[in-house]
Amino acid sequence: MSESESRVTRMLGPLSSGLAKLWSMARSAFMDMRDSGAGKRAASAVHDLQESDATKRAQGALHDLRRSDAGKRAATALHDLQESDAGKRVAGALQDLRQRDAVRKAEETARRTVHDLRSGGGSGSSGTPVG
Repeated sequence: MSESESRVTRMLGPLSSGLAKLWSMARSAFMDMRDSGAGKRAASAVHDLQESDATKRAQGALHDLRRSDAGKRAATALHDLQESDAGKRVAGALQDLRQRDAVRKAEETARRTVHDLRSGGGSGSSGTPVG
C-alpha cells in the first residue's frame, strides 16, 4: 500500500467507523422494537435498504472513491487543513461551542430521544424545550 493510499485509509477510516457505529445503533434500536408492528416494519425497511441496489452502488462508489486519485487528493487536502493553523482554530472553536449550555442541552435532548425510541417510549418528544 502506497503512502497516499495509507493516508486515504486513515482519513476515511473514522468516517467509515462512525457510519458503522451509527448503522449499528440504528439497527439495534430497530431490533429492540421488533415485537411491535411498527418495529417489524422498520426492521424490514432496514433489511430492504441493506440489500438494495442503491446501497450496493453506494458501497461500491465509496470503495472506488477511496482508491481514486481524486479521493487521495481530497484526503491529503483534508489532512493538510486539519494540521494548519486555521484548521486547529476551527477545531478549537467547535470544541468551545460544544461546551455552551444550549449545545449541551440539545445533545442531552438527542440522547434522551434515542433512549426513548430504543425503549419504545413513543415519539421521543420529551416536551422539554432546548436552550
